[in-house]
Amino acid sequence: MFFRKKEPEQSAPAPAPADLPGHAAAGDFRPAHSEADVSLLLDALGGVLAGLARHPVDLPHRSAEQASRELTAWQRHATLGMPLDSERDAGSVGISHRDWSGLVRSVTEMQRDEQESVDVLVSELRTALWGCVSAVHEAVRIDDSASVETGAQLALVKRAVVSASQMSTIKNEVVNALGEIDRTLRDRREEQTRQYRTLATSLDSLGRQLEEAQKESATDPLTCVGNRKHFDVMLQRAMQMFSLGRAPVTLLMIDLNKLKIINDSYGHTAGDAAIVTVAQALKLVFLRQSDVICRYGGDEFAVILQNCDMLVAQTLARRLTDQIRALPAPTQSMEFALGASVGIAQLEIGEGLSEWIARADRAMYQAKRSAFGGVMLADSGGGLAPMGQRHSA
Repeated sequence: MFFRKKEPEQSAPAPAPADLPGHAAAGDFRPAHSEADVSLLLDALGGVLAGLARHPVDLPHRSAEQASRELTAWQRHATLGMPLDSERDAGSVGISHRDWSGLVRSVTEMQRDEQESVDVLVSELRTALWGCVSAVHEAVRIDDSASVETGAQLALVKRAVVSASQMSTIKNEVVNALGEIDRTLRDRREEQTRQYRTLATSLDSLGRQLEEAQKESATDPLTCVGNRKHFDVMLQRAMQMFSLGRAPVTLLMIDLNKLKIINDSYGHTAGDAAIVTVAQALKLVFLRQSDVICRYGGDEFAVILQNCDMLVAQTLARRLTDQIRALPAPTQSMEFALGASVGIAQLEIGEGLSEWIARADRAMYQAKRSAFGGVMLADSGGGLAPMGQRHSA
């Protein structure tokens, strides 16, 4: 990151005070730096990588979850010196031994892949839109052509009426013109019907593509439940509905227990399988069409329950923790059953989204530390009330 003029090779002199961090030696054109400067630089780099990891993009050959995991690994490697290979000794990796070129290469490849994916999607959307435009243009052209031909036939009728001296001649001209007009209108209707069918097919195809794209953008690729973006939208809508009708709405924050132990002992594949297992349990418990199940991030899930008070939410939360423990372990070698901690908070009048989430989140983390078990209620005053059977959190 800093540069010196290259000196002729010679035996290295004893280090002078000017060569130490924070001092500028004679002929040195790089800025003085200190450990604080390096720390600030690493913090900034870590913030950039953390931001990229929070908002990954799904690609055909790499899921958003994989991209987030890889970026998080690079962040830890760059800022903390943690090795990319978990089997290496973290203490052996110093500032000078970090793989900076690998970091640049990895992030650059991710950005290039995302750009290529966006270009493909935009190209497909552009093609579908131009298909619709072409169909509309063809329908308009048919209208214009039929109008011109009909106008010509009407002009013939007008000339016949004005110039003809015999009634039979006028009659024949009118009959012929009307026949041509009828044929033109019939052909116009048939062609329009065909074009409108083509347009309807194009619009239906475009609608399906946009619907699938919207669904994919709101779905977590690993668990197939809603993602964080979908959660933010639906939570805002839940609050708006509450402000109109005051029907109770409750938020559950769920955290998978011991995921780090699973990842360290059995690998990240087993960890992913455990996360999917929790998502399956959520789908078995929260069955109403209005229930919103989302992956909040990592091993955390969130459920929004419309028209549901704390009493019903407690019952469902207890059923969820029982369901998770009853499901088979994601790997046969796992020596303990899966478990989850749940925090429950009912929206209060005048409460904001962040406060609501924070109350449920605090209850969830208290449940992980509590000896009372896996479910904790958030009181209206911000307090916590334990419930459920005692078991290890």
